[in-house]
Amino acid sequence: MKLSKLVAAMLGGACVAGAGSIQAASWQAGDWTLGLGGNINAFYTVTSCDAGDLNSGGTTLAGLACGTAGDSHSVSNGLLPASLNFSATTHQEGYDIGANINVYYGLASSDNSNTGSNGDALAFSSVDARQVYLTFGNANMGTITMGRNFGLFALDAILNDISLVGAGPSFSASDPGHTTLGGLGYGYPYTDRLAQINWTLPTSGGFSATVGVFNPLDGVEVGGGPLARTKAAGHANPGFHGKVGYAWQGSTPGLISATYLMQDVDLTTGASSQIEGWDIFGKVSVSDFDLAGYYFQGDGMSTLALGGLVFPGFDQTTGQAEESNGYYLQGSYKFGKTKVGINWGESEQKKISPVENTRVTLGVYHNLTSSLTLMAEYSDMESKTSVGSDETNAFNLGAILFF
Repeated sequence: MKLSKLVAAMLGGACVAGAGSIQAASWQAGDWTLGLGGNINAFYTVTSCDAGDLNSGGTTLAGLACGTAGDSHSVSNGLLPASLNFSATTHQEGYDIGANINVYYGLASSDNSNTGSNGDALAFSSVDARQVYLTFGNANMGTITMGRNFGLFALDAILNDISLVGAGPSFSASDPGHTTLGGLGYGYPYTDRLAQINWTLPTSGGFSATVGVFNPLDGVEVGGGPLARTKAAGHANPGFHGKVGYAWQGSTPGLISATYLMQDVDLTTGASSQIEGWDIFGKVSVSDFDLAGYYFQGDGMSTLALGGLVFPGFDQTTGQAEESNGYYLQGSYKFGKTKVGINWGESEQKKISPVENTRVTLGVYHNLTSSLTLMAEYSDMESKTSVGSDETNAFNLGAILFF
């Protein structure tokens, strides 16, 4: 599927690389065009963990491979939760305006109490309103976006990952939860869902640009100490992000983009620091081959999350900012209705919780119909920390249906 349709999937309708061309249902209601679409996916995953000499739990140290040896079986959704996406658009007094409400659903039962596994009887699955935003603009002014939506940083990395329609690595083998990791923490951090106001300039000759502000993220772990977490609304300044890109067509179409993110973080000691990051993404198609590459560097963020709520972006005592970087290389080949691909990614943290996470994913994706894609993936992961290393391999088999 083309990138433009993939973006439509996550930014207001549902579609992903590897699936066929999907059109959401639409109908007229007065001057408004209403749209409805979404996806449902499910995967059977077998994960084998070799904890090696890291027996204190991999995820607590930002090592994403399993920390407990053994095999685990699960049935859950993949990197994309199931979704129901609603849109409403119209043209009024020279402006194109729109509204989008996209709700995502996890298949596995949620364990919010932290007292058991998500396989508990009579437990409920999770619901997440990731996108609630409005848009307005025209060809002369560009487009203003206001509301809760995916961020700009690392967005192209996740949109073009072959595992976006699949599963890739899981966050916890025995507790798959709301979503798998895909390549999160293995080459790029999560783009996150941010309350934001953005201005996208009119596209000119393939060039595009977006600048905006977002509700600032907490940069430290939940807990006590001099850097105890404060509410995002208490920050003195907003966060800022921007993105530039250039896309071209022809015999070898492609895309190159770069983003920048920055926000101040107020520490309870009276000092201040920053979350800051930049990245670059590139993709080119040569006949039936697709090649993609990505690189990022960040301060005050972990390899997995921009704000570092789970994995700290700042030292709890000294306030020192974490330093992280990562990259991935990916190639895929399509023949008929089938695509095969390989993604190799690596992320590293250097200061607070030194860790190196490496992932290789091999995937086969077959469009059984224009709406239904069947797939199989094999992922091999390794985490190295200051106290040891562990390895994980996972095989998933499943399907995703877009409507």
